[in-house]
Amino acid sequence: TPLTVVMYAATAKAPDLADTVIREATVMRRQVDHHLARARAVGRRAAGMSRALVWESAEAVLRAVTRLYENTRFDLDGDRAAAVTLERQDLDEILGNLIENAAKYGGGSVFVTVDVAARSGRATDMVEIWVEDDGMGIPEAERIRIFDRGARLDTGKPGTGLGLAIVRDVVEIYGGSVELDESEDLGGLLVKLRLPRAGEG
Repeated sequence: TPLTVVMYAATAKAPDLADTVIREATVMRRQVDHHLARARAVGRRAAGMSRALVWESAEAVLRAVTRLYENTRFDLDGDRAAAVTLERQDLDEILGNLIENAAKYGGGSVFVTVDVAARSGRATDMVEIWVEDDGMGIPEAERIRIFDRGARLDTGKPGTGLGLAIVRDVVEIYGGSVELDESEDLGGLLVKLRLPRAGEG
């Protein structure tokens, strides 16, 4: 565990103790955030009154991510009125995770499409959101494993590997699903997010 790593480093009087403490404390914070997110989602879903507009959440996330990845082209398209039965805070966290991953591992282009099913004339009780990038993608054999806590395919970039695990857990608690595929338009990773559709507000 992160705490064990810190204890070993302290006992050995490791020269990089400060860096180790900071790094492992960050991992612990993310793990706590993960469990808090799950608990929050369970409570809100039980209330059954959550409603959030996907477009507004995606725009807010893109404004923030654009500042971090100034050289990445972001494109948002789709249904501006699509609403899901999630709390806005949880939706922001889910989209933020997926869009930032796309920017981090992509090659400079990220497409976000809201309510793909409705745009193709297949209106359902789920809102389908696609997040696509032009990066290297994830091999089909690795797409299930990457949702495991701590799993990372690119260890050269900062991160704990908890991002997609958090997304999957919170989405499933709300009755949705998330799967990985290959983007036909950009050639990189395609994340297909499905969330329960909310009624008119």
